[in-house]
Order: sequence, then structure tokens, then C-alpha cells
Amino acid sequence: VGRSTQSKEVRPAMACCGGGHGHSHGHAHGEAPPVQAISDPSSRANLKCVRQTHCDLKWTVDFDTKTIRGSAAITFACHKECEFIVLDTRDISIKKITDEKGENMTFNMGGKSEALGSALHIALNDTLNDGEKLTITMEYETSTTCSAIQFLEPAQTAGKQHPYLFSQCQAIHARALVPCQDSPGAKMTYYASVTVPKPLTALMSAVARNDGQATAAEGDTQTFEFDQKVPIPSYLIAIAAGELESRQVGPRSKVWSEPCMVEAGAYEFANTEDFIQAAEGLVGPYVWGRYDMLLLPPSFPYGGMENPCLTFLTPTLLAGDRSLVDVVAHEISHSWTGNLVTNASWQHFWLNEGCTVFLERNINKALNGAPAMEFAGAQAEVHLRATVKQIGEEHNYTALIPNMDGVDPDDSFSRIPYEKGFYFLYYLQTQVGGSDKFMPFFKKYIQENAYKIVTSELFQKMFCEEFPEQGATVDWDTWLNKPGFPPVTNQYNDTLGDASRSLAAKWDEAGDDGVGSASDMDGWSCKQKIYFLEVLNEKRQGKPMAASAVTKMGEMFGFTDTRNCEIRALFYQLAFHAQVEGSIEWVCKFSTEQGRMKYVRPMYKMLFQSGREDAKQAALTAFQENRTSYHPIAAKMLAQDLNLSSA
Repeated sequence: VGRSTQSKEVRPAMACCGGGHGHSHGHAHGEAPPVQAISDPSSRANLKCVRQTHCDLKWTVDFDTKTIRGSAAITFACHKECEFIVLDTRDISIKKITDEKGENMTFNMGGKSEALGSALHIALNDTLNDGEKLTITMEYETSTTCSAIQFLEPAQTAGKQHPYLFSQCQAIHARALVPCQDSPGAKMTYYASVTVPKPLTALMSAVARNDGQATAAEGDTQTFEFDQKVPIPSYLIAIAAGELESRQVGPRSKVWSEPCMVEAGAYEFANTEDFIQAAEGLVGPYVWGRYDMLLLPPSFPYGGMENPCLTFLTPTLLAGDRSLVDVVAHEISHSWTGNLVTNASWQHFWLNEGCTVFLERNINKALNGAPAMEFAGAQAEVHLRATVKQIGEEHNYTALIPNMDGVDPDDSFSRIPYEKGFYFLYYLQTQVGGSDKFMPFFKKYIQENAYKIVTSELFQKMFCEEFPEQGATVDWDTWLNKPGFPPVTNQYNDTLGDASRSLAAKWDEAGDDGVGSASDMDGWSCKQKIYFLEVLNEKRQGKPMAASAVTKMGEMFGFTDTRNCEIRALFYQLAFHAQVEGSIEWVCKFSTEQGRMKYVRPMYKMLFQSGREDAKQAALTAFQENRTSYHPIAAKMLAQDLNLSSA
């Protein structure tokens, strides 16, 4: 995935119960977290001297120029005497920078790095001493190629009547939206005032004032205001604007979307409060006030994005039967793991996503029983092994702590931090005697580090203090620093997966006419059907099934006409390799009607790398014709996958 880098340096094994960071004292809700020493190779900011603590944003969204212009007033706390501040930017036009007295400040933009953007150097009018604070105001405008935002023409939206805007700042795209310390280790609160054309509604990753209604109107524009009182890293700043309506789906939750999708979204996500309450029972109170959801247009590149107070969700979740809502459980889990307890840098991303998957599956366990979690773990191991094989067992990106020097974190994105992270936590749980012993520790880890930043060393230190005997037996260096599949194989009590594996084996051995009947899947969950297709795809790598058998399977089990995108993606793989008539068209249609990278990247790669000229040309044509419809992050990654220029 993405650009390769040189092999990661070998780090020495850490003493199991020594080193790491001590625990700093708690702080009041809404204050910036205490300063912790961090190093982030993905940021050029001078994090060791000053740290951002609050930001006031005043933005005007211009759909004609496809830019956001306005100002950002950022307050910094100094913890080492300095005479300048360095911030991260990418393709931002700075108009003016002033200090608290309104006096102009001298600034210059450093050279541009493809991976990291440009460093903004701001000379201070007076030396800033340890313990002092300073607020600087920057007037600026984003570029028309801003990688953090996507403007959609009316034709690209579901309603076809009004334009739309949404952002995606993870991993390091906030610097294209606002000059800032664009590191997960630099957390801040924020206020925002956003002006948009009437009749559009603006939303942000914060609690809206005036119950989400405009707080001011002038001429043909209206303004919305927001407060985020919990400190967050810059990648969680998010904005959306469009023709939006909402429906209440719980005591602290609404679903927002374009009017034509809002009822479907309200139905699909009606059980959101159950997930929140289950999570609170596991790891403590939900501190963010609101948990709203925004159902985005199809070009959104991810399944979901855990923007605080307003999770962004892909419309590919609208299966009509609530079978894919686990993504909501995952994003809710981020309210504790990632958003509240945040990895200090992208090297420690597994502490974000691995812990989130672990909490998500424990929510599933609380609501659906232990077999559901065991099944998910076994299913995920298949994904993990496939991902390690695809990236390369010796590749830096398959380590839980990869070397990120000079690397755009987008290029290292894969299932590894999610599933290898979960695999490690499940292993630790078995080492200490099961969930009854491990979950109280996991809750303690969350609560003691709430509002703070964490590293793998800190997690290791806490585990070893809690479980010194078991901690001494863990091969921490291999688990954390070495690439490849984990050094220990987990054992799952996977009774739910048995039926899927058994039926997949029958179809694997079946002839041209297939085998069995539709009743073979009676009573199956969506996940069991997905797992059946995953196992069959794995068994049939390099040896395609007969086209007639795949056609019969699609008709028998309803795979050909399903709205479920997980099933569609897996079934289309079988169909394409079997050269089922029309399968190339199916894949191209699926890959252009939505832009979720989980689906479109494997689909395009499958066509492009198949060795079939008709499939390769179909992939290139589909991408070139639809390139501007994809999100900038997705377009960049797809261009790399297809050996095209990402420009």
C-alpha cells in the first residue's frame, strides 16, 4: 500500500516495567491537557517549545471559488523559551498574522514537502517564556486543491439541487484547512463561526449553538456557531455544509443527511443509544454531550470518521436491514479510544484503532453474547493474515509501531493497526486470565489517560505495573516493533464460523452446477454470509470457480441483487475471477457509484492487476472518467494503485 520506505530500524527491547512516561495529574473538563514531551515525525511544528490549547475559527465557505476563507486565532502555551512558532500548513494562502495587541507579525513559508506540506515560521514580537500564553490570529484562505475538503456540485449529491462540502482531516490534512500543530499529540478546544449560503446548513465536530439552527443571517448567507469544550487533536476538526435535515434517534443523538436519505438513516441507526450505553458500562461516562451522525454523499472515502459529537458515515451502510451498523459501534468506541485517549503520534496509531476495535467487539459481546466477539476475532484473523501477505511480511508497515520518518501516514493506512492491534490486546487478555481480569485494567487505562496523549511505552508500563508476572513473559519488542504476523496465534471459540466454513468447503468442491439450496443459509446473520464469501475467496485464490456455479450462487442466496456492500464486494470478486458475463461492468459500476476506499481500491486493483487487457482498460477508463468525483485522498491513492500520476 502506498509508497514503500526503507526497513524500520531495529529498536532495543524495552525493560518491561521500567521507562515510559509517568502519569500526569488529571485536569478539569474543557482545559487543555497537561504538556507531555512528544516527538512526531509527521509534523514540522516546534512541539517541544509551545503547544496549542484553543482555537477560534471564523470561516466563510465560498462554493463559487471552492475555498474557505477567514481567520484562526490560536492560543499557545509555552513550555520552553522561544522566539518563534512553527506550524504545519499545506497549500494555504496566509494574508496576515497579528498578535494580541493587533500588531503585525513577520512570517515566512518554508519549502514544500510532498508528504508533510510546508512549515509556517512566525517570528514572535516578544520572547515567549516558559509558562506564558500567547494568542495569534491568522487571516488566510484555503486553496482550490485543499486536500482536507471536497466540494460537490449539485449533480454529485443525492438530492441534485444544492452544492455540498465535507472535510476529512485524518491523518495530516488539517494543515490544509487551518495552520496548526497538525499532530495528534497537540490537543486543543475550539469555537467556530461558519457562514454559508442560504438555505444550506453547516455542521462541525462540536456541539452546535441554538440547537443547530443559524445564529445570524445577512442577505443570502447565514451563520452557524459551535463549541468543542473537550480538547481534541487537529485531525478531528471537521466541517460539512449542504442541504441537510435531521431526525432524532436517541436522547443525545440525531441523524443528519440530505432530505432524501434522512429517513433511511434514521431507520438504520435507530439503535445508537444501545451502543453508547454498552460502551459506558465498559469504560466510563460519555463526556462529549452529543453523539450525532452525518450520513455523507457517496464519495466519502471511509466507512466512518469519528469526528467528535458528529460521526461522519458512508451511505454504503444503508443496507436496509441494519446489518452493517457495527461501523457505528466502532465510531462510538472512538469517543474513548482515540478522541479522549489519543496516540501521541501516528507511529502509535494502533493505540487508537486497535483499542477501538477491541472496545467495539466488547460492545458487540455485551449486546449479542460472547460467541459474537469470538466469531469477529476469528473472522478478523483471516483479514490480518491476508493484509500481512499483501503488504509483505518484512515490510515496515506491518509493524505495530512503524517507522514514519518522512512518510505521509495515508500511505501506511491498512488493517494492520486495527487488527494486529486487536490481536495483541486479545492475546494480553488471555495471558491475564480472561476479560474479567483484563477489562477492569482496560477501563483504568482509559480513565487515567482521559484528555491526554499516550504512547506504546506508556501502555506497556501500565500493563506491567498491573500484571507484573504476565508482563514479564510478553515479547514486547516483537509484538510492537517487528513486522509480519504476530509471534503468537490466538485461539478463538468460534462456533458461529463453523457453518460458514462448512458451506464454503462444499462450494469449493462443487462442480459447474454449484451445490445445495437457499435453505442452507436459513437463520444466518449477515456476518456469517460475509465470512462464507471471504473463506471461499481465500480458497479460490488462483483457481477460479466455474462461471455457472457463481451465477447459481448469486441467484440462490440473493447476492446478485443485494444492497449490502460488503456482500457485493466479495461476490463480485468471485464473479470476476470466474469471468461471469457482465462482471467487469458490475465491478466498474460498484466502484464509481461510491468512493469508499475499502471497496474501490481492491476493486480497481483486481481489474488492473488481473492480466486481462479488457479489465485493465475498463479500470483505467472508469477512473479517468470519474476521478473528480472521488475524494482527493481516494483519488491520490487510486492513481498510485493504477500507476498514474497523482497530480
